[in-house]
Amino acid sequence: MTYSEIVIAEIQNGNLEEVETNLQLALENDDDETLYLLGNTLYQLGFLNETQRVYNHLLDLYPNDDELKIYLAEIEIEDGNELEALELLHSIDETSSSYTQALLVEADYYHLNELPEVSIQKLKEAAEILPNEPVVQFALAEVYFTIADYQNAIQYYEALMTEGHEEIAGTLISVRLGNAYLMVGEYEEALGYLNEALTYKDDPEVYYQLGLIYIQQEEYIKAIEPLNKAKTLDPSLSGVYLLLAEVYEQQNQLEKALEEIEEGLNYNEINIDFYFKAAELAAKLDDFEKAEIYYEQALEIEPDNDRTILKFAEFLNYMEDYEEAIQLFEHTDESIRQLPESLWVLAVAHNNIEEYDEARTLFDQAAVYLEDQLEFLKDYAFFLREDGQRDKMRAVVKKYMKLNPEFDEEMASLLDDFDY
Repeated sequence: MTYSEIVIAEIQNGNLEEVETNLQLALENDDDETLYLLGNTLYQLGFLNETQRVYNHLLDLYPNDDELKIYLAEIEIEDGNELEALELLHSIDETSSSYTQALLVEADYYHLNELPEVSIQKLKEAAEILPNEPVVQFALAEVYFTIADYQNAIQYYEALMTEGHEEIAGTLISVRLGNAYLMVGEYEEALGYLNEALTYKDDPEVYYQLGLIYIQQEEYIKAIEPLNKAKTLDPSLSGVYLLLAEVYEQQNQLEKALEEIEEGLNYNEINIDFYFKAAELAAKLDDFEKAEIYYEQALEIEPDNDRTILKFAEFLNYMEDYEEAIQLFEHTDESIRQLPESLWVLAVAHNNIEEYDEARTLFDQAAVYLEDQLEFLKDYAFFLREDGQRDKMRAVVKKYMKLNPEFDEEMASLLDDFDY
């Protein structure tokens, strides 16, 4: 038995304290081929430091072994030693048979570090060397897909499909094409590829995407079957419950919509969007007590979430609990209180409890940021009328009418002499 074999045996038996000693003996006594195998096995087992020792030892013996440099660069990247990794990769000459692989490792590094343009540059250089290499084409497609350049992604994915590549690195090309066509709004193409993907395997994400497409096309009845299949295959897929709730809400089946959200909460009790939707649906069902409970639960989960605070405050205003809405903001961070939407909600609350000076200040502050929000402009205009600021009210109404040229009886009533 070689010392390399002893090292692996000690790891598998959990005798890690013996690994260091036997690894050193392996480096001193085992032949190079055995050490190459040892390094590969150690890497697969996740012992990166030990792998690095073996490969560095071999690189000292064979300084022109570019494959070793690539292996070591990948370990350096995993360890966060990016400069050392790039130095190793840049040391590989363009004439080397390993140069293309070095470009792929560099491209992956730049992609992960949110430098997609550099990643694409490296991949295109690799494509010039190996124009028919599917791994390179797939990598280019993936980078374009992740930066939402779906048209370019589609071009590369379709080329792979044409060449007969149905799956690469565990990813079905038809799934990617279906998703890409969905994102550019070409729903029929998307449906074709996603249904093709399902001939290979049942995938809850694919059923989810099918349901989403039908919803986008307002074919709500058709969306139910694939969404239910997605839920059956993966009950933890949170988005399914939200989409099914949307389907039933569109059909005015509010009780069933709420049941879907409550079922989703059984699998994910910390999904804030579930609580928002449940509260909204409960309110539509006139179960305001339940709606308030859902908002309170959301607030318990994420007390510093500005969306939670704003939605709860808007609900409290709707319920005419103006003082409670104001108190809600008293316990929040100043940055949340100064959000334009917060200023608006607070202005409405103060106005309704006849604290007009505070309401005036808040409305004026919010107006700086919300001058293109129709609902805000409407609230502001009615406040200005009651506050006696007729000239300012006229300017706000004119701004509203410019943004919304369709006739609005409420706004038109503010200006008897204004030709709408």
